[in-house]
Amino acid sequence: MRWGTRQPLPLPIAFVRFVAVLAVLLAAVFALPAAAHADEPAEGDNAVNTQQLPDSSFIYDTSIVDLSGADAYYDNQTVQVTGEVIGDSIRAGVSGRHRWITLSSQGDSATISVYMSNESASKIDTFGEYGTTGTILQVRGTFHLVCADHEGQSDLHAEAVTVIAPGERHPDEFDFNAFVPGIVVVVVGLVMLGVFYWLRERQR
Repeated sequence: MRWGTRQPLPLPIAFVRFVAVLAVLLAAVFALPAAAHADEPAEGDNAVNTQQLPDSSFIYDTSIVDLSGADAYYDNQTVQVTGEVIGDSIRAGVSGRHRWITLSSQGDSATISVYMSNESASKIDTFGEYGTTGTILQVRGTFHLVCADHEGQSDLHAEAVTVIAPGERHPDEFDFNAFVPGIVVVVVGLVMLGVFYWLRERQR
C-alpha cells in the first residue's frame, strides 16, 4: 500500500452514496414547483385569507330554553330557534313597520320576545291559546341579552322567518266516557243514602 494513493471504495458503499445523492437532487427538483405554486395567490372563490381571524359571531341552531336563561356567551350572536307563536302581535314603535311576537318552546313554558318586520309577522296565521296551537316558526336572527334599542330587555331581532307548520284549532268535543266515573259515584251515593234511611226506619 502506497502512502498518498487513494484506494477505491468498495462497490456497495460507493453505490449507496450515489443513490443518496441522487435522492437529494430529485427531492430538491420536486420541491421547487410546489413552493412556487404555494406562493401564487388563489383566484376567485378559492382564495384563502391567511390573516382572517376565526368567526364566532354565530351559533345558529339553539333552543328557546337556552336563550331564556342565556348568559353573555349568547349576546349579539346569530342564532336560530323553532317555536310556537303565542299571545298576540303587538306593534313596535310609532312607525308601525315592525311587530313584537312571543315564541314559546314546545313542551315547556320557556318564551322569547321576537322583533320582526310586518312582512314576516304576516306569515303567522294563528296565535296559540287554550284550544289552539299557534303557527310554528323557525326564526334566525341576532340575540340581544340586554337590547340597547328596547329598554334593555332580552330579545331576538329576526332576519329570516320560515313557517314550519300552520296553526291548528282544537274545538272541545263532548266525550260521554269522561262523565261515566262521576255518574257511577252519584249512583253509588244515592244507593247508600237510600240504604241508610231504610235501616234507620227499621230501627224505629
